[in-house]
This record gives sequence, C-alpha cells and structure tokens, in this order.
Amino acid sequence: MTTMSNHLDLTGTLQSGPRGPMLKDADGMWWRLIGDLDPPPPNTLVRVVGRRHGAAAVEIDLCRPVD
Repeated sequence: MTTMSNHLDLTGTLQSGPRGPMLKDADGMWWRLIGDLDPPPPNTLVRVVGRRHGAAAVEIDLCRPVD
C-alpha cells in the first residue's frame, strides 16, 4: 500500500483572503494558511513548510521570505 506524505514545502507569494492569509504557489495553486503567522507584506515571495489539511490548506510550521 502506498501512502502520501502530508508534509509540504512550498514557495509562492502571500495574499490576504476572506478567511485569512493565502499562498499562491509557482503552479498557480492557492493554499489557505492555518496557524500563527507573522506574515511579511503581501506579494512577498516566501517559503512555507507545513502539513497538508484537506485539499488546499496548510498548517504552518515555517513561513519566511525567500532571499
């Protein structure tokens, strides 16, 4: 049996959404970010590491600007 990892490591830009911060990754996928977040300004390129929750949400372990 094959299992799928819930661990995600994404790079994209932050946006404000109606239910909180969102990340748009390089493939155009939108991810809702869950957890404590001291976000950089909108439209900043960031790296987000976390665990997948459902189809398009990520519980954040790390969020930091990409140098």
